[in-house]
This record gives sequence, structure tokens and C-alpha cells, in this order.
Amino acid sequence: MYVRANKWDQAYQVITRYLPESEYTIIQVTEARKFEGEGLFKEAERMYLSAHEPDLAINMYKKAKMYDHMIRLVMKFRVDLLKDTHHHLAQQLEMENNLK
Repeated sequence: MYVRANKWDQAYQVITRYLPESEYTIIQVTEARKFEGEGLFKEAERMYLSAHEPDLAINMYKKAKMYDHMIRLVMKFRVDLLKDTHHHLAQQLEMENNLK
């Protein structure tokens, strides 16, 4: 009911209270993918992060070429991969001839 009404905070409270973690993670990731498909990236990010799936949010921004948001999440959740991420991103942009 809360999910259909887009009341995510209330849905999260009910889901985490009454469902096992594996089930509510699936629900949240499914909804995040719907948001992502609709171009609602901030909402999708929020759902991915509440499902404890920051890598899915990082990958979403990478696919959308929203690199500032991608790097922000890498800095917060995968700081050990920051240097490699910058390197990989630079190589990718160079191959695309996006030298700026």
C-alpha cells in the first residue's frame, strides 16, 4: 500500500519490521530499478542505499554517465577503489575522445 502510494519512509518501516532482510532488499532493489528506468536517479539512489546496495547506485550513475554522482558515492562507500575508479573513468573518457 505504501509502495503504491510512493510513501517510501512508511513502507521502509513496515517492510523492515515484518519481512526478512532478504525479502525487503529484493523489494527495494526492484523499486529502485523502476525509478532508474524512469530517470528518477535520486529516488533510485535512495532505494539502493536503503537496501544496502551502494554498488548498484554507483553502477546506475556510471551507466547514465553522471560521473559526479558516481564519484561521490565511491568516495563515501568504496574509498579504497577511488583511485582505480578515477583511472578507469579517465581511460573510458579518453577512448570516447572526451578529453575535457
